[in-house]
Amino acid sequence: MAYDKRYVAQKRQRRRRKTAKAKLKLYEQGKLPHDKLPSLSKRFLSRKMRALKRAE
Repeated sequence: MAYDKRYVAQKRQRRRRKTAKAKLKLYEQGKLPHDKLPSLSKRFLSRKMRALKRAE
């Protein structure tokens, strides 16, 4: 039972991450404004920018 519960939770989280990354891609293409991004996408974006800044 615990495994099933965890599996369903992982599935839900994976779906959330997938849609957040898709929205991020739309934002980068200029098709979506920053204020329309979900909070998870904004978190991904800040992490990405921090990594790019560190790489310089």
